[in-house]
Amino acid sequence: MELRNCSKGDFDQIITNIREFWGSDRTLHLHHPILVNEFGNAAFVFKERGTVCAYMFVFHSQTEPVAYVHLIAVRNNCRRLGLGRKLYEHFIKCARKKHCLKVKAITKPTNLESIAFHRKIGMELTGNGVVGGLPVVFDYSGPGEHRVVFIKNI
Repeated sequence: MELRNCSKGDFDQIITNIREFWGSDRTLHLHHPILVNEFGNAAFVFKERGTVCAYMFVFHSQTEPVAYVHLIAVRNNCRRLGLGRKLYEHFIKCARKKHCLKVKAITKPTNLESIAFHRKIGMELTGNGVVGGLPVVFDYSGPGEHRVVFIKNI
């Protein structure tokens, strides 16, 4: 399996097969071609025989030494191979080269699979409140849109 930067063709394959990564098209609006066209050096994929198996789109803060994971997904038939963890390991190496001191990610408090994954890779849940027994940042994504915010010192 090959780890490389995401190309426009890879991006198009992801969009075409979005349900194989997310189970629905609920995140389609978060996938914008600018992530590849303008930030391609911060978009990674694992491919095997021409098929995108996993991907990660990230940003580096312009105001603080923090790198942020915008999206990470593994195709349903490629799960349990450690690809998500390997993407994070690669991302952290890249973030360190850019002098970042922390990595950050968010999810909805209802996304228990994401919460379990991020806990498993050593990220801490932070927040200014609690929803369903989980720390959240209230109104992170707008009024009433609370999010679990993960932080990891690197």
